[in-house]
Amino acid sequence: MRLKELAVGVAATAMLGAGFVSGAQQVSAAAWHKGSPKLFIGTWKSDGYPLYKFTANKITVYGKGGGTSKAMYKYLGHKKYTVKYKVQGYHYKETFTYVDSHKLKGHGFNLTR
Repeated sequence: MRLKELAVGVAATAMLGAGFVSGAQQVSAAAWHKGSPKLFIGTWKSDGYPLYKFTANKITVYGKGGGTSKAMYKYLGHKKYTVKYKVQGYHYKETFTYVDSHKLKGHGFNLTR
């Protein structure tokens, strides 16, 4: 009788442990999201000239080699976002820091509305 209870206890513990090990899933909070961050929607300028226009799903890049494409973004924390897009066959990935509703910081440049 005692041996039978011990065997059932060991089997139950083994199944419970296996459930915890196999039930653990890796979840990545830093996933790429489709579209543009809601905070970025609108036209962003540098020195009075438009450089970027973000809509809900697309980004338009003005200037030499510009164009429109679908956008994807990743939130990096502390109001930092990485936006990736493809224009004229080239893939781009740029990091922006949201300062306030009228200012964005890029890598080496500032943007205003």
